[in-house]
Amino acid sequence: MTASPSPFYGSSEDPFFACKELAAAKNANLYRAAMRLNAARQRFFLAAYASMRVIDDIVDDGFLEKSDAERDSLRDETFDIIDRWQDQIEAAKVMADNPWPDVGPLPAAVYEALTLTLGESDLSVDPWVKLADALRKDVAEDPLDEWDDFIAYCEGATAAPASIFVYLLSARFDDEIGYVSALTASPLYHARDMAIFCYVVHILRDLPIDVKGPDRLVTIPGEILLAADISIGEIRNAIGQQNFDALNQLGAFMLEKAWEHFETGQARSAELLAILDPEETDTLSRLFGVYIELAALMDAGYGAFLADRAEIIKDTAQKSLPDLPGATATSKTGQGHAASHDDAADPVKDSGDSGPNTQ
Repeated sequence: MTASPSPFYGSSEDPFFACKELAAAKNANLYRAAMRLNAARQRFFLAAYASMRVIDDIVDDGFLEKSDAERDSLRDETFDIIDRWQDQIEAAKVMADNPWPDVGPLPAAVYEALTLTLGESDLSVDPWVKLADALRKDVAEDPLDEWDDFIAYCEGATAAPASIFVYLLSARFDDEIGYVSALTASPLYHARDMAIFCYVVHILRDLPIDVKGPDRLVTIPGEILLAADISIGEIRNAIGQQNFDALNQLGAFMLEKAWEHFETGQARSAELLAILDPEETDTLSRLFGVYIELAALMDAGYGAFLADRAEIIKDTAQKSLPDLPGATATSKTGQGHAASHDDAADPVKDSGDSGPNTQ
């Protein structure tokens, strides 16, 4: 796999330039990994990631960060925006005219870029539809009571964006037929469990940041909180008082679930790895490697991990994918929802980092 020096066609009006501005803003691990692909696949990633970033940010900044009263007044409008976004995605897939050229939310350039990539591929719109479903859960503020509720949410919030990257790793571009993947199972099949593993590790890694925000932005299922005999308020107090060992049981329960998904994800990666070249395999390994190392450190004692969190993150970041020239991270805190986890979807939302969504 030889990385192209530029994924653009050369014109200043190239729609992929607009996509790059949106995709590069977070400087996420997934973005840096995708920029190691060849130019044709970079273009597809930029269009796909930018299209998800648009709706992610609308739900994040335009809804979830608002007050209770503001969210109540904006809820129906935000549902309508998600519906229009899904309409645009489905129209881009069949290379139809933009159904919402004036009210978006996809900008014209992103829509055009998506028609030129998704529209010329054998990838379905399922990842985008699943993301839309997760965002609707965010807007509805549906509680995550059971672990199964959390997994259903993850399939849209983190596994769906990750599945696009898996698709691109496996796909090849031909001028005559477009993008074609050699996978015999769906990209989501290969991405789902490793993405969930990374997402859980991401949640545990950034818990001290996320608890500074409203309870609704802490994405831990009620079932796990009950099993660990702790509330979000008690988590907040323990972190504030640096009583990190009080969170050991919570970490142990979450990590037990994470490693279960890791085992499944590893088993499902065999077919994918069989069709990747060495550089593609290295890229995927780098994406997963940081999360595996973080999970192992947490396993040794989640409280001890939190006590040394800043130094550990600094150390592990140096082992991940390098920053791209000129890239600047603009990540935010308090991300307990789909938009924020690119870096976990970095398999990812994964978000980097953090973060894709996509972290």
